[in-house]
Amino acid sequence: MDYLSLLERRIKGHEPSVPTPLGAKEVVRQFAQHIGVRTTEVYFAGPLDSLNLDTLPHEFVLKPSFASTSIGVLLLERFEDRFRNILSQQVMTLEEIRQSCSRVAERYRPDSPSTARFIVEELLRDAAGNTPPQDVRFYAFCGEIGLVLMEDHLTDEQAHAMYFDGDFLPLAQVHSRYGVAEKATHLEEIVEAKVPRNWKNLLAVAKRISMATPTPFARIDLYDTPKGVYLGEITLTPGTFYYRDRKLMSSTESYRLGRMWADAEERLKGSIGF
Repeated sequence: MDYLSLLERRIKGHEPSVPTPLGAKEVVRQFAQHIGVRTTEVYFAGPLDSLNLDTLPHEFVLKPSFASTSIGVLLLERFEDRFRNILSQQVMTLEEIRQSCSRVAERYRPDSPSTARFIVEELLRDAAGNTPPQDVRFYAFCGEIGLVLMEDHLTDEQAHAMYFDGDFLPLAQVHSRYGVAEKATHLEEIVEAKVPRNWKNLLAVAKRISMATPTPFARIDLYDTPKGVYLGEITLTPGTFYYRDRKLMSSTESYRLGRMWADAEERLKGSIGF
C-alpha cells in the first residue's frame, strides 16, 4: 500500500495499536520529558475563565489545546496596559483577547465552549530573533526519515515550503514530486530548499523521538532555537497531502513513503500490538 492509502487506513480506525494519546499536547509534553527532549514551558492550561494575564511574562503564546496548526494562535507581548499581537501588530485589550479565544471555542467546541481548554506557553524565537521559528516537519518511520518539510506559515500571507530527503538534502526534481493545489497557489509556493545550519541536531532529535514513539509512522514537528531543538507536536494523522486541498504528493512519492511505512511495521513485529 502507498502512504496515502495507509494514512486513510489509520484515519478510518482500521490500523491497530495507534498511540492516539500522543495527539494531546499535554501527553506529548510528558512524553518529551521522559525521553529528554525540550518542549516549551507552560505558564497556564485550562478554560479562559481561569486565565489571569497579569501573571504572565512579557511575551507568550496563547493557543487552544483543541485546534490544529495555527488556528486561534496568538503571539502576544505586553504593550503598556494592553497586549500587542507580534505578527499583526494589532494592540488588543484583555477583553478583546478573551473574545478572540471565545470565537475559536464556539467554532470548535460548540457543545461546551466555556470549558474549552487553552494553553499559554513560552514564546520561541530563531537565531535571528524572529518568531515563530520555522516549522520543521519530519515524516518519520520508526527511526528513519522519509521526508523533511520546512515551512513558514504564520509570518506571511503566502507560505514558503521547502522539501528535503531523509538526509536533509534538498529534494531533487521537487516539482515532479510535490505541488500546490491550483486553488491554493495564492496561499503557498514551493521555494528553493536551503539546509538549516543546525540540520544535524534537528535530524538527530527527530530520529530519537521517532524511535521512542510506538508506531510505524508519525509526523514530528520541531523548532530550531538558540536554546536548542524543541518538540512542537507529534501528529499521527496529518491531513497534509491527504485531503489534496493544498499540498499535493505524487503517486511515486506516496509509494516510496508507503514502503517505508510497511518496512517500519516489519521492524515493530514482536512489540505489543504488532
